Amino acid sequence: MQTRGDFLATAGLLTALSPGTAPAATPAASPAGDALPPGFTMNGFVAAVATRAAYKHLVACITDAEDALGAVRSTLIAYGQVGVLPAEVQPQITLYHGKAVLCAFDDEVWNRYVLPTNSGPPFKEKSKSGNPLLKRQGGERDSSMPALVDAANVHFFACNLAAHGWAKSFAKKLHLSESDVYDEMVARLVPNAMLVPAGVWAIQNIVARGYTLLQYA
Repeated sequence: MQTRGDFLATAGLLTALSPGTAPAATPAASPAGDALPPGFTMNGFVAAVATRAAYKHLVACITDAEDALGAVRSTLIAYGQVGVLPAEVQPQITLYHGKAVLCAFDDEVWNRYVLPTNSGPPFKEKSKSGNPLLKRQGGERDSSMPALVDAANVHFFACNLAAHGWAKSFAKKLHLSESDVYDEMVARLVPNAMLVPAGVWAIQNIVARGYTLLQYA
């Protein structure tokens, strides 16, 4: 398993080899332990944000993920209206710090942990089952996660520190093992989602690669 020390060395090397980017911020020591998120690699992160698109946007969200995804769809529509081809636009989304992080996990996590503890972020319509953002709406304004992945290969970068915090909260409320809850959450990320060492770290590193930042509540 790659340790945080290995990560720091790799991150520094990749930053030095990336022309035209600001130095990457390195993640601080995690209160949940020294290990990086399971499956995380710096190469994988860099590949996820690499693009030839001329217009690159990062939507960073703490709570209202539904509106944040709607903003991404509106951005894609607006560029199309002024004649910009879809391949020239690359949005990404960071879910960090608050309730928005929970949207990076699938229906099973929502049904088993999020809904029973009433922990989900605010939605226009309260979910009775599963992650509402995974449900396709249909039409050109569909801002569900699957629709945005299809339309623009959007990635969802979720804060690992916040995920640990939610696992601890769920375990306490439901009288479960914190490590078991965390392990299940990690195994049930939505398509194109990635746990990153910290959301604020991901924001800085993505912006340093030429993305403009739009902060949502």
